[in-house]
Amino acid sequence: MSTSPLSLMNSSPPADVQFANLNGRRVHYRSVGSGPTPVIFLSGWGCDTSLWVNQAPVLAPHYRVLLIDLPGHGGSDKPDIPYSIDLFLGAVNAVVEQVQAPKVVAVGHSLGGMVAYEYARRWPEKIVALIWVDAAFSMPIDVDQQIAGLRKRAEEFRSPDYEAKVRSFVDQLYVPETPTAIRETVTESILSTPQHVLASCMEGLADPRLFQHETLDIPAFAIFSAFWNPERFVDLIKKTLPRLQYELLTGVGHYPMLEKPEQVNAALGRFLATLSPCEGPIMEIRLICPGSKPSNRMRRRGN
Repeated sequence: MSTSPLSLMNSSPPADVQFANLNGRRVHYRSVGSGPTPVIFLSGWGCDTSLWVNQAPVLAPHYRVLLIDLPGHGGSDKPDIPYSIDLFLGAVNAVVEQVQAPKVVAVGHSLGGMVAYEYARRWPEKIVALIWVDAAFSMPIDVDQQIAGLRKRAEEFRSPDYEAKVRSFVDQLYVPETPTAIRETVTESILSTPQHVLASCMEGLADPRLFQHETLDIPAFAIFSAFWNPERFVDLIKKTLPRLQYELLTGVGHYPMLEKPEQVNAALGRFLATLSPCEGPIMEIRLICPGSKPSNRMRRRGN
């Protein structure tokens, strides 16, 4: 089980810790709240369910929240096997089938965002909506160069000094405003993930199939961190997700759910309220009431 300092075990309401089975291996997930359509949360590379420590307690009074550890991460089993997107999709589907959910809202960060998107591609009938929180997306630009870069990085993470290389890589994902405590917590969480998992995940992203896209006509929402200038890619992404709406969050790095949780929760609440009747504000009215104006540090974009 993960020993991350952001453990959800101390959050309220308490999460029900469970496991799904994928080919004889355990997939760890936490279930909190109730509702007919679960909102599933998928964490990024090297991270676990504790990444959503600020979101689960806020959403749980209004939705069933499922926080899933991808294979190799957190409380899920970590065998020395290839960690491909197909493996992750199987793990997510094992959880969805175990909880007998006909449809879900899929939320993903970084690698988890890519998994959520690929899940929607494979099982569109099971998806109500797709939500990205600074998610990864295989841009169909200079594909051979991207694949070569991913494979090179995977080899670096297999080297004896991989910890230094991982730290250097992760340091690029923060901004000057990122609190030191969050930097340290995230970096140590990633380094607590086994080396073979970190390297194999990176290798798995070099799959050429991930760069081949078709139109996916589903509700989609993204919270982007402004530091990497994501707006330059929006038109390209909308060729695949034509119904994409997004908000641009400034002053945060790659982990906005930790760096600016109130703004992320407010954005999630506004979008989720458009998918089903709102039973009440998810947070304080000043932060989340549907129809309220976005924070002055958040810019809304739509079709």
